[in-house]
Amino acid sequence: MSYCVNCGVELDDSAKACALCGAPVLNPYLDEPEQELPAPYPDRLVLPEGANRRYIAFIVSMVLLIPNLVCGVANLLMLGSGLWSVYVVSASLLFWVLFIVPFLMERPRPHLLWLLDTLAGALYALLFYVIGWGQRGWFLRLGLPLILGLSAMALFMILWLGRKRRDWPHVSIAALLEIALYAVYADVLFSLFFHTGMPVRYSLLIVVCCLALMAFFIAVARNKRLRAWLSRKFFY
Repeated sequence: MSYCVNCGVELDDSAKACALCGAPVLNPYLDEPEQELPAPYPDRLVLPEGANRRYIAFIVSMVLLIPNLVCGVANLLMLGSGLWSVYVVSASLLFWVLFIVPFLMERPRPHLLWLLDTLAGALYALLFYVIGWGQRGWFLRLGLPLILGLSAMALFMILWLGRKRRDWPHVSIAALLEIALYAVYADVLFSLFFHTGMPVRYSLLIVVCCLALMAFFIAVARNKRLRAWLSRKFFY
């Protein structure tokens, strides 16, 4: 068993390069193997053979269905109490689309999931608007723009990650940048809707925190030793 000369991580005999920092494996005391040894770790995430994604989705769906049926029947028996079961059922449907539908797919389809999540979020907000929740006009002027803005940022992240493999510091930087931009965007929308006269106010704290964290991750991305040390501490 050998160790990386750069970051000190224990290496497998078949490793050609360090899994954390990418440094080549140099061990003059080991003879070259006559045949290629299997890789010490898989190239992609593989679910255990015993795990059945559709079975898990079915069980969770049944767990969600039972309380929704109970709420629906109870609401019908108490007609004078309003349509309170609509809130429970619609929230459960939104949760099902966001978290259960991916389990029903044989392979990941991020673009299809993005479209379904966007439509589900828009219909969820539209339902509350139709039943008269909140101020007049909030759906078109506030709710829908917020959903579409979040959807656009999610689509950008899907396309950006799909172009090539990104390391975790750059993914963190991109995620923090999107959080800061969306906070400013939401702050402006709320200011225009409620006529506060201050387009950017509450989002300043979020932006400052995001910029500070982005500066840290930029330093991590540029310093290979620091990145290898953090990877060894948190991901190994």
